Amino acid sequence: MIFFIVKKILLENKLRTATPLMGIIIGVASIMGIFAISSGGQLAVQQDLASIAENRVMVNSDNGFDREDIKFVEDLPMIKYVFSPDMSLNIEQSQNGMDNKIKIEGYTKKAIKNKNLEIKNGSSNLNGENILISEQLANKIYGNTDVIGKTIELKITSYRVEKFRILGVYKEDLQETFGNSTIYLDIDKYQDISDSRKSRNLVITYFEDEDAEESSEYVIELLSRKNYQNHYSILEGNSKYKKIEKIKNMINMFLGAIGVVALLMGGLGVSNLLLNMVREMTPSIGILRTMGISSKSILEIFLVKSVILSTIGGFFGVVFGCLGAYIVGRLIGIPSIYYISQIITVFITSVVMGVIFGSFPAWKASKMDIVEALNI
Repeated sequence: MIFFIVKKILLENKLRTATPLMGIIIGVASIMGIFAISSGGQLAVQQDLASIAENRVMVNSDNGFDREDIKFVEDLPMIKYVFSPDMSLNIEQSQNGMDNKIKIEGYTKKAIKNKNLEIKNGSSNLNGENILISEQLANKIYGNTDVIGKTIELKITSYRVEKFRILGVYKEDLQETFGNSTIYLDIDKYQDISDSRKSRNLVITYFEDEDAEESSEYVIELLSRKNYQNHYSILEGNSKYKKIEKIKNMINMFLGAIGVVALLMGGLGVSNLLLNMVREMTPSIGILRTMGISSKSILEIFLVKSVILSTIGGFFGVVFGCLGAYIVGRLIGIPSIYYISQIITVFITSVVMGVIFGSFPAWKASKMDIVEALNI
């Protein structure tokens, strides 16, 4: 009986039913989209800052670090990996009638492993003339990412061209999407093709349980013994990277707060639509009461109606929200990430809000006198 009446109410006036339903769908879709984009943005921030917000110190050398110095430091037991910010070379590559701006960076095997690149094809075990290129660059040059084993010629200078073999293809991050494409190669090969055989600065990343400042003094002492004519100093202490870690945490909290606020605002918006719908149906409540329907049945009718609308609206809202976030993410270069917990939270919130804010006015209307209800 209850479901039959609810069905009649919902189908009798399709426009009155569709209006709150569309509002619920749009509201839930907006919430879901914000959650997905925020999660993707949060992950992008973590990936971009994770590589610099670690237990590390930058050490400067007056005469520079050669490849032997770099390997000597990286082999020390307290050190996770090292890399040099100086080992970066920008070139322009003309291919297929297009000018591509490319950045070439040299890394050790440990450093490239800890960079946590998402390898789409091939391997990241850099050595010799093997290189890693981004999927963006692979698509630009070859039209696809099935390029493992292919040879690519890079114009290092106006008079020097080097041949490399593509070892792997990685998925680019936000910096890659909006900036230069980066090619990674072995540190030894980088120093062979670059004009400088030495790097002035070396970033040393220690294991988490190590004291970076104290360990750096020990490393400098060892380097000074090895190269007694060279002078080493700490250029950037670990405190700077700790500040970067705080910035990362603040950004994560900000993005999370956006999602929570969106969830609350969307839930209130959905509830307001259901509240207005119940108010519009108050005269119908009076009619149902004159037909002998009890106050309890009135409450049940509108409670079931609220549950049906909020459930259907919540389901389609989540679906359209995920699809919309995916499309928007592809356009702006931010991955859309969906967590099951978020989907369930948004859906349940839609249903719960609909029940709470939909049942209260129905309960209030069910307690009204018949004549008073009919006069509304």
